[in-house]
Amino acid sequence: MVLPEAEGGEVMLKKSFKQLEYEGWSARATTFDDHFAEMTGAAIAPILDALGPLGGKRLLDVGCGTGHLAAAAARRGAEVLGVDFAETMVARARANYPGIAFRQGDAEALDLADASFDAVVCSFALLHLSDQEAAIAEAHRVLRPRGRYGFTIWRGPEDGCEFFALTRGAIEAEGEAEVGLPAAPPADRLADPAVASALLGAAGFVEPALRDLPLVWRNRSARAIIEAIYKGGVRTAMVMQAQTAEARARIEAAILEAAEGHRKDGRIELAMPAVLVTARKPA
Repeated sequence: MVLPEAEGGEVMLKKSFKQLEYEGWSARATTFDDHFAEMTGAAIAPILDALGPLGGKRLLDVGCGTGHLAAAAARRGAEVLGVDFAETMVARARANYPGIAFRQGDAEALDLADASFDAVVCSFALLHLSDQEAAIAEAHRVLRPRGRYGFTIWRGPEDGCEFFALTRGAIEAEGEAEVGLPAAPPADRLADPAVASALLGAAGFVEPALRDLPLVWRNRSARAIIEAIYKGGVRTAMVMQAQTAEARARIEAAILEAAEGHRKDGRIELAMPAVLVTARKPA
């Protein structure tokens, strides 16, 4: 994917993290499924299993993206509402699953009634929020007593995520890791059991539990990693876009070279572990 000429850290710094995330996801509604939906989709069944039987229950999918988790929940008998802050994602979800309700919404300030859902899920979306505490508190607010909450988060490079370790390593070696992006929570912040438990407890949740999901990113082409960065995600793409054209070319070359070291039986395999976190709203 050819990026527009680097916007640069100085320009990005004038925008909020939330605005940059909104712009990024709004631009990826038509490309996400081809580059990352298979990976995030591998976590759908574990999330829904953790919520227990869903037949006849109201489920809210926060950060629903293109709608796949919402559709899976509906197939289990749930009455589902999916919300996403990117209107283009909502449009794509509606096109994918016209029988399911989707609407634009802000995870940090949901326009929904108190105690109106039996379950709330947030699959790989909390890391894209500037105010994670607010989003968790909102999930608690819209849940009914005894309702269950579940979210997933990627582990970081230091905890075995080879995909992010490979890309970060290339950026640090061939470009600039600090490019003046606005402040934001670390992407893997909530993968820390102590942090996740503390935030859930502060919001009023009980019985926090964390489960590892040993996911693996697989593709026959090393170049698919670069495509996934630009077309399937936002955070790393921001860093890449802020590089000079020369540095970006060096980084991409380094990613391609390093990826070949992970080729097994004709495919690139990169560990991409995640954490599934669940909790309950007390009676």
